[in-house]
Amino acid sequence: MTINGTDISMLRGDTECLVVNCQTEDGQSRPFAEGDKVTFTVGTSFGRALLTKAVTEFPDGTAVIVIAHEDTNELTPGEYAYDVQLTARDGTVKTIIPPSRFVLERDVTRE
Repeated sequence: MTINGTDISMLRGDTECLVVNCQTEDGQSRPFAEGDKVTFTVGTSFGRALLTKAVTEFPDGTAVIVIAHEDTNELTPGEYAYDVQLTARDGTVKTIIPPSRFVLERDVTRE
């Protein structure tokens, strides 16, 4: 699944790989590099973070965020918000995907 500011819907307990790319404000591709950190956060509408994943290695200049089944097993199915933030190697912090909808669907099979 590739995300660039789109809604995400997934089943609770599934494992998903999200691929994040970055563009500069003028639309040019900006590959992630050593020293960068990409943080994916899912939270409530009140701003409480429920799930945070940080990536510091970037094969082919992209961030691959793995949401393992254990990450969502204890979350209540429902609608949340997510965003993605880049902390560049020079210390600059930028939200590269603004708050967007994250829907966690109820699963049927629980193992």
